[in-house]
Amino acid sequence: MLTVEKVKQQSSTRAVRDSTPERLSYLISEAKVRIELFTSRQFVEDDARLEVAHFRLVEAMALTDNDEVLGAEARGITSESDQGYSWSIEKAKVTTGSQLVDSMLVQWMSFTAEATAGGNVKAMIL
Repeated sequence: MLTVEKVKQQSSTRAVRDSTPERLSYLISEAKVRIELFTSRQFVEDDARLEVAHFRLVEAMALTDNDEVLGAEARGITSESDQGYSWSIEKAKVTTGSQLVDSMLVQWMSFTAEATAGGNVKAMIL
């Protein structure tokens, strides 16, 4: 389970080290919710692979540190007009807001599907 102290120790970025404990705590909680939305399943606290994705998402959010940018990325908005009235939307799927983390979570889902398979027939749903 990620804690504020653990995130500060593991990260080599100044944005994370300079963040307040309250801000990091908020980012940890928000990243957990985004992962649950992306995977459509309950968050698993004791999975080391999932913790890596959770940490990377917290770090990416701290580096961006801009809720408007994160929100636009999560909604797939790729461009905005000067007036702020029109947007170009590239995709309409749930994402964490980080392509790296999305890729890691897809791999984690396929790994957990293989690890829990009881027979010789496997199906992957992405």
